[in-house]
Amino acid sequence: MSNSNPNPIADLFDFSFNKMVTPSYIKVLYILLLVGIGVYCLMSIITGFAAGFGYGLMALVVAAIVTFIGVIFARIYMEVIMVFFRIKELLEGMAQGKCAAPTPPPAPEAPDKLGFGAGDI
Repeated sequence: MSNSNPNPIADLFDFSFNKMVTPSYIKVLYILLLVGIGVYCLMSIITGFAAGFGYGLMALVVAAIVTFIGVIFARIYMEVIMVFFRIKELLEGMAQGKCAAPTPPPAPEAPDKLGFGAGDI
């Protein structure tokens, strides 16, 4: 899934969309999502404790749960995006004839005069 272009920034300005940049930047996007989730968690906890100790404890518990769920959804979202790109690669391979056609099943036996196959009697 690597691009052959040594300058990935130039791929951002490929207006014909011949090169896909998302697979190159998916790790960076995932890290940014995790950082954003972490900042949101910390800000929620700080805001909770600024409002009072009870609110802070409640914010601590809720932020931990929301962070855990957010990380799971961020990972799932990134994996779904990568699945789409993997499907695209496989379809391109099929279009270029790189994938072998499946072997057909064996042909059924011809029935005899009574309608039975050779091995049925």
